[in-house]
Amino acid sequence: MWAWSGLAVFLGHQVFKAYLAWAINNWYEGFYNLLQAKVEIGSGEGSGESQQRMGSRNQVYESLVEFSLIVAPAVVVHPLAGLWRNWWVFTWRCVLMKSYLHRWNTSIPAIEGASQRVHEDSQRFAAGIQSCVAIVLQSIFTLAIFCPVLYSLDPMLMGVATAAAVGGLSVSVVVGWPLVGLEVNNQKVEAELRKKLVLLEADPREMHTVGTPFTPFTRVFVDLKRNYKRLYCSFAALGSWLAIYEQVAVILPYMLVAPRLFAARPEDLLTLGQLVKVTNAFGRVFDSLNVVSDRWLEINEWRSCVRRLLEFESDVGSRSPAVSRPVNTEMEL
Repeated sequence: MWAWSGLAVFLGHQVFKAYLAWAINNWYEGFYNLLQAKVEIGSGEGSGESQQRMGSRNQVYESLVEFSLIVAPAVVVHPLAGLWRNWWVFTWRCVLMKSYLHRWNTSIPAIEGASQRVHEDSQRFAAGIQSCVAIVLQSIFTLAIFCPVLYSLDPMLMGVATAAAVGGLSVSVVVGWPLVGLEVNNQKVEAELRKKLVLLEADPREMHTVGTPFTPFTRVFVDLKRNYKRLYCSFAALGSWLAIYEQVAVILPYMLVAPRLFAARPEDLLTLGQLVKVTNAFGRVFDSLNVVSDRWLEINEWRSCVRRLLEFESDVGSRSPAVSRPVNTEMEL
């Protein structure tokens, strides 16, 4: 019950976020049209124009009240859903750790970094559920809501957003693909360094070896430096591409739609509210399609944790059953 109810809250919160974005986008059109009308009325003169200005002002206030009513549920829903989701993900992590401890046969030499995989990687896996998976789910629901909106407003923009996002994702995958393997290798070296430091702390007699040509840390630091150099170069390449790509994406919808504010044919003319609605819908669709590129570093880090946990599960599953030992894994959740 806890697992499935938590999943329902997790998914429902993402649906609510997508709906809220849709409702605000619809509100944009009416509000900015009111502002445009107010500017046009303000340029006139006479008592009739004055009465129109008062009426327009009241409409603006009513529109702001409408906005407050739209976003008011978020004040309650976001904190409560976040609390539920945090505890649900933490429970998932505890269940993973209990499963590993029950199956881990410590009488047989374990896979590299086994303790780190049980402790740190399970924590990072849970954090990835909070960030990467939640963002991808929200993007899927946002696409389901905004794709029809953008298509109805301008089919050409829908095609441009899809093509730009798919093209950007393809380049991001090519540039960032090596990061998963680099991150996994880096975690292995970090685990070895942590292990040596723990052993050194437990046995101070090893201190005399530090600083000599035969120190056990020499090779670890060489590997660490080499791995981080390759990792940072890959980060720089991906970051440069994403910086250029994101700035182009910001200006692209305005370049395509803004000229229609001054179109000669009335059927092609856009109001200010329609311009804001179209560009916001374009941004929502593009960002949702582009979420993998935008979060590629975080997704790669999470994927590396998943790979390490799967390696550990495979290693534990291929061993003999764990021997009986006095390990209490009962947790009050």
